Amino acid sequence: MKSNISLVSRLGAITYDFFLVFSLVFCIGLFVVIVIQDGTKSPLFFLLMLVLTYGYFALSWAKGRQTLGMKAWKFEIMQADRKSITYAQSLVRFILAPLSLACFIFPLFNKDRLPLHDYFSKTYLQSTKK
Repeated sequence: MKSNISLVSRLGAITYDFFLVFSLVFCIGLFVVIVIQDGTKSPLFFLLMLVLTYGYFALSWAKGRQTLGMKAWKFEIMQADRKSITYAQSLVRFILAPLSLACFIFPLFNKDRLPLHDYFSKTYLQSTKK
């Protein structure tokens, strides 16, 4: 199924979500620094921040179909049958999203014009504008 969301809208939502996730990670990181003095040097700190970031996106996508950035730009994510995506699909999207940003020409080479992470997770974005 072809996505009808422009690159500008996608980048706008990414920008909103970046600032939100940055703030969330910063606050949790500050808490860790206050409670555990050298906690940020541990690999567990990085893992905690990664899980926290994935949690934000997975819950937003699987439960509400939208992150706050997607809500502001008026689009949502779903499967081709219009059902909410699964946590497994969320994980695939989350893992492939950075690669997808780096490989921004991928949509030019598939019939549905989907970015890498949507193509492999079998998800697509749909406008919520009426």
